[in-house]
Amino acid sequence: MTIDFAKLKILVVDDQMLVRSLLTQSLKAMGISPDNIYQAVDGATAKRALDGKPVDIVLCDLQMEPMNGMDLLKEIRCGRTMNPPNMPFVFLSGHAEKQNIVLAAQLHADGFVIKPPKPAELEKNIHAAMQRARPEPDPFAYYAIPTGSAHDKFVFGEQLQAAARKVDEDGQPVETVALKDVQAGRILGEDLYNKTGQLLLQRGSELTRTQLRVLLNYPDRFGVQKVVLRKDAPVEA
Repeated sequence: MTIDFAKLKILVVDDQMLVRSLLTQSLKAMGISPDNIYQAVDGATAKRALDGKPVDIVLCDLQMEPMNGMDLLKEIRCGRTMNPPNMPFVFLSGHAEKQNIVLAAQLHADGFVIKPPKPAELEKNIHAAMQRARPEPDPFAYYAIPTGSAHDKFVFGEQLQAAARKVDEDGQPVETVALKDVQAGRILGEDLYNKTGQLLLQRGSELTRTQLRVLLNYPDRFGVQKVVLRKDAPVEA
């Protein structure tokens, strides 16, 4: 498959302005339009950018605060942005330790380029990422993969547990709703399991568009037909 670099939309994520500038120069030299190159200073800023605009691929640093590159990739793979959870994602990092390579593979990163990246290596990884087959992932399978960061422990640990406790303690009424009628942003009133009894999401979790779409499109895989929701007003995800 031929990649039309002139139309490619890329998000560059790095906390160093010099690195972002150098990467942008390299991307322009490949024929990518300057208007299609977006920048973010950390994972949190990148997540907000991904909620606001579609991109074709993310080039991302690893070590950033408060949300690092692994955290951003996990958020994407879990379907917690407006972009597809299987979108191409390449790491650019000087920290190629084994544990980082393994974690990147678990989160299905498309590449791990050592910084400073050589233009030829960068272009090679972009080509490979864009040409790779993109089967629909299971966004629920990534929740249990820890990145080891404070952000991950809070968002995918403490925050979810606190939301589950709130559902229990509030005693708010719940309702059972057919999956096809559930709107994004509704809050689970009970834990959600697949047909084999595996936990997909804890009660208190907010259902995203991606999660609902995957559940609806793959009934044989998940076997979810109805969900129990809190009876509060839905909030758009």
